[in-house]
Amino acid sequence: MQKHIKLCYIIPDYDKNNISHFYHLYEFLENLSEKIDLFIIAEKGKGINIGKESYIQKFKFIPFRFLENFFILLKVRSKGYKSFYTHYGYISAINAGIITRLFGGKSYYWNCAMNWLFKPKFLSKLGINLSLKLSHYLVTGGEIMKQGYSKHYKLKKEKILVIPNRINLKRFKFREIKKQKNVLLFVHWLSKRKGADMITQIALKLKPLIKDFKILVIGDGPYKENLLEEIEENKLKKYIDFIGFVPNKDIVEYYEKANLFILPSMEEGFPMSLLEPMAMGIPFVSFDVGAVKEISPETGQRFLVKPGDIDMFVHKIEILLNDKEIYEKFKEEGLEKVKEYGMENVVEKFIKLFK
Repeated sequence: MQKHIKLCYIIPDYDKNNISHFYHLYEFLENLSEKIDLFIIAEKGKGINIGKESYIQKFKFIPFRFLENFFILLKVRSKGYKSFYTHYGYISAINAGIITRLFGGKSYYWNCAMNWLFKPKFLSKLGINLSLKLSHYLVTGGEIMKQGYSKHYKLKKEKILVIPNRINLKRFKFREIKKQKNVLLFVHWLSKRKGADMITQIALKLKPLIKDFKILVIGDGPYKENLLEEIEENKLKKYIDFIGFVPNKDIVEYYEKANLFILPSMEEGFPMSLLEPMAMGIPFVSFDVGAVKEISPETGQRFLVKPGDIDMFVHKIEILLNDKEIYEKFKEEGLEKVKEYGMENVVEKFIKLFK
């Protein structure tokens, strides 16, 4: 263990039944805790058993939560932790920035979302601006994202570090199994930003082109009820199987049923939702947003579509379902490409940030 490295890692939530991709983060922290001295703080959650020490915040009322967060970070700093790494949370990023500037150390702030595409509420806008201003470094998931943050937030490029997301290739592991034909999979937060409003449109346009297909929809979110109504109104129950909430720890069995993954998302950073299908040997069709092109294999880049172009999106689905040669080439390239983002590789890259 590299004990000389003492890192305080702050996460927004700790819940192993979480539907989000945070489960990948928990696996990452478990791996990391075997190599460095790790103190974990969760802004909410339950039952952390990772790292040397941990703390889960108790207050929900924002002023009290802010103060609680400040004093626990200050306590951690007094224990000799000089590096603070905040995963998305504004309160923790701001406090870590203040404490390290007052008492020494470095604060790192992870953010990998295309926030500049949308008009955030006042507090969110203030939060991200203060987080970026007070942190010593912004950490994001790809060169394209680095350019975006530099351009839209006027950050110096030397202040932006790039570390890719990572995946446990022991949990997401390809194996040859017999599958039903033409099964498409959507796994994401159900919102317009993530393309939930395009699922029924894709199904309607696919009907005349593919005789039998099924879209499995896994997720939860604000667009859920709208989606269920659209499925009913368009008589698509035969084609769309709405599964709903599935914890990420249980998601592998659904990839084992799928032939193709779809990501009609209008905004992504470095999507874990593409590393998962690649690791399972499943080609995908995606809108070309964020760092999607960076993480896609060469053949896969042919199946990235201009955001919002549903006709082309469906055309690319049709090609992959009908052309076995291209499908197999995409699959093999994806299985090779995803090795770059294997857990062990990324953990070592991450540790180098603090040496």
